[in-house]
Amino acid sequence: MEINSQLIIDRLSQRMDLDRAYVVKYQFLDQEYYHLLLALKHVSGLSPKVLKPIVELCLMDQKNISFELVPVSEMLSKIKVGSLYYSYATLPNYAVHLASKKKNPPLQAKELKSVLEIAEECYQKFMPISAGFLHGAETFGEQGNYARAVFMLHQSVENHLRFLQIMIDGKANNVHHVSNRIKSLNEHFSMLRESLIGKDEDEKKRFRLLDSAFDAIKQNKDLEISAFDASWLYDHCKFVLHAIEQLYLSFMEGLKTGYEKLSAITEQKVERKALEVEANIQVGKETALSNAPLFHAFPWPERYQMDIDHLLRQIRQENNPEQMMLLNYYVSDAHGKGLFDFPHQENGKVEIYLVVIKKKLGHCHFRKVAYGQVTAVVAFLNTDFLETKLNQGSRFSHTIWNESVVLYRHPRYKPTYSIAPVNWHNTLFKTSISWTRNSKLMQDLLAAFSFDGLSSAQLAVLFLNQMTSIGLYSYLYLRIGYAPMHATIADLVDWTCICDKKVKEFFMPKDDVEEILNAELLKQMKGRVYELPLKLEQLDMEYFRSRGKEIAEFFIELCDRSIKYMELKSEDKSDKQ
Repeated sequence: MEINSQLIIDRLSQRMDLDRAYVVKYQFLDQEYYHLLLALKHVSGLSPKVLKPIVELCLMDQKNISFELVPVSEMLSKIKVGSLYYSYATLPNYAVHLASKKKNPPLQAKELKSVLEIAEECYQKFMPISAGFLHGAETFGEQGNYARAVFMLHQSVENHLRFLQIMIDGKANNVHHVSNRIKSLNEHFSMLRESLIGKDEDEKKRFRLLDSAFDAIKQNKDLEISAFDASWLYDHCKFVLHAIEQLYLSFMEGLKTGYEKLSAITEQKVERKALEVEANIQVGKETALSNAPLFHAFPWPERYQMDIDHLLRQIRQENNPEQMMLLNYYVSDAHGKGLFDFPHQENGKVEIYLVVIKKKLGHCHFRKVAYGQVTAVVAFLNTDFLETKLNQGSRFSHTIWNESVVLYRHPRYKPTYSIAPVNWHNTLFKTSISWTRNSKLMQDLLAAFSFDGLSSAQLAVLFLNQMTSIGLYSYLYLRIGYAPMHATIADLVDWTCICDKKVKEFFMPKDDVEEILNAELLKQMKGRVYELPLKLEQLDMEYFRSRGKEIAEFFIELCDRSIKYMELKSEDKSDKQ
């Protein structure tokens, strides 16, 4: 199908203030669709709703193309918070009109990389939830409880639609009716409503049973649903989940292609600039430092060297840091010294733990990056924070500044910080107070399992989740003295590896049930109670009680050791004085 893009833009430009326009091509249910995205300038005095008939008039003779109108500021804001949809739609190859590249430049490779990572993380989070609800529907269906089975189907479809909305807007609202969610998404995907709600009136009526089942369960009312309708809805909802997932994968594939193209262009520019510098400037110490292999002084196995160098250069290129420091590393036949007394042990792939110093952080404080056989766990600190903490005698800042390995330092970064010694006596006093309080909380949570009235698996998992969170944050505070901001509980488990792998190994599952439970324990619940996987619902309360005892004893032992270490440091300091 041919789309006359130039004719469309000529018509629209005469009637509205366009900042940019894109003709987007994507796949849905093995069919190709075209969508016109029109971004309006800030000064446009008319709302998108008023301009909609004008666009319809301009597209009168253009068949099979949908459109949407959005203020350019709103579109850029959604891209900034990680919108997969708008990032894909605004790829350079889809642009048919740009009023000013200088004012609003296109996305760069590092921004697309961030969007891809956010989308993948979101996908990994939402898909198992939908699958769990679908399994619940199967279970209730086998029992003949079709109302609850359809409720579970509703939850599964709602979760997928919520995921799709996040891929578009970067966030989701609290609307629960799937019909309303589909209606709100129809602006971006005109074929979605027609494809999902059913082909004829009978199918549409059955589809509405999803919302009816949700309302009935919410209001504690009975709802009669036949086995035939439940069976049709089950098959149709599986089709809906598959269609939404394929739509997501289509956008991901297109964005990855765009990212690879932009990365190649960026690398070419960097190479050309490097050649110019090498041809015109005599290479000095600082230039040699930035161009030399970053791990030239380390005994990395040759099979990992290229992956490590690539990953470090990628982090440096994407963040433009002042300094990059190595805290610890785990390699099959080479080991880091461990700033926090990490004992040597064998491991498979390479894991490196870094602190990256930047002038300004933005929203990124912690991330994991992988390439080939190497995974980097990175904490970001800004220069002001580091300077303040060093001046205050922070043990974490003191340790990383004096004992880490500097992999890279930008020539412009010439720190002259005032470094105060660590006041171990004061540190011990503060941490002891914190640990006394937190250990009491953990013991109280453990005591709750002895209460005979505790029979809810959801409440038991919530208690275990809170116990894990308290233990983990306490350990980080006592042992390391710093926990990265905005990091998930699972991320913080990775962060503990800068000293040793005891915590990570503790949460390595011994069987399938423990794997499912650990996923719940490392979830950011924030006091909310979630629907549990069926395997956890079927567990005896003694299982949760036993696991709670293991968690409490594990973290209490680790934290007590950290307190004793600080007591020794405090005594050594007193003796020297």
